[in-house]
Amino acid sequence: MAEAWIYTDPETDGALAAELARHLAELGFAPRRVAANGTLRPEGDGGGPPRPPDLALVLGDPGLCARLEGDEDLGDVPVLVAVADQELEAAGAVHEGHELILLPARPGELRARIARARRRVNGVPDDNVVRLGTLEVNLATYQVAIAGRPVDFTYMEYELLKFLVTHPGRVFSREALLSRVWGFDYYGGARTVDVHVRRVRAKLGAEHAGRIKTVRSVGYHFEGEVRP
Repeated sequence: MAEAWIYTDPETDGALAAELARHLAELGFAPRRVAANGTLRPEGDGGGPPRPPDLALVLGDPGLCARLEGDEDLGDVPVLVAVADQELEAAGAVHEGHELILLPARPGELRARIARARRRVNGVPDDNVVRLGTLEVNLATYQVAIAGRPVDFTYMEYELLKFLVTHPGRVFSREALLSRVWGFDYYGGARTVDVHVRRVRAKLGAEHAGRIKTVRSVGYHFEGEVRP
């Protein structure tokens, strides 16, 4: 399930954060609350921080956006900033992230703003289906199809493919992929990435395997233009 991190400062009304978490859960996200005055990442289930989320929502600390943008692992996460009317009138200091939403949040508007932010940052269409030629990757149902034919991927194979198709053209080192796909607390070696890339290419077949490009001595990148 896609994760959404809700950043709040100590002055934020807990009821607002809880309401946003409920709306995000209804939209299919697993919400996690993060204290904005501390680390940018919550603690992971294994004691270390988890891999980056699919969405970040900043509540009560608009200045946090600059910190997120400057973080190598979080800089390309779609960011929504939630503010009240009075905050918009205060010295024009609100950083709108990728999308701005007014409080109290309305579910319909939140859904639309999330779709816009994800489309702007990662090229994710409103229906959550990334299409490249005959390849379709459904980000909501974890399904992959080629020319309408379902293709079975293991969970981590799918996660790797999903990450690459939503970051087309950008080169990632093996270490970066371990961090972003497997998680910060994963201790496997870089060979894990190579093995999974090989398996994903095999399942994509001759038509699409070549989209995953190897950059010698660096890592991998995905080639292709997402179509609506």
